[in-house]
Amino acid sequence: MDPLGGNGNGSAWFSAYNAEITNHPLYQKWEALTIAECAAALTDLKTDIANSQASAQAAPILNYLNWVYTIVSTQA
Repeated sequence: MDPLGGNGNGSAWFSAYNAEITNHPLYQKWEALTIAECAAALTDLKTDIANSQASAQAAPILNYLNWVYTIVSTQA
């Protein structure tokens, strides 16, 4: 489990509904959308990933964003 309550990597990522990561602004931005809406906003998703720091502190949200990206990419 990462510091924000996420578990796993890639398509195997998951978290509890009340994990700390659910308070992160990027989590809240993307969890409010359907998979179809995320797919339509793929450029924005890539931008959010690109604008994140490559740090241990950012790893939990990057894992989540990668999970969303992986699912959306397989839907295209």
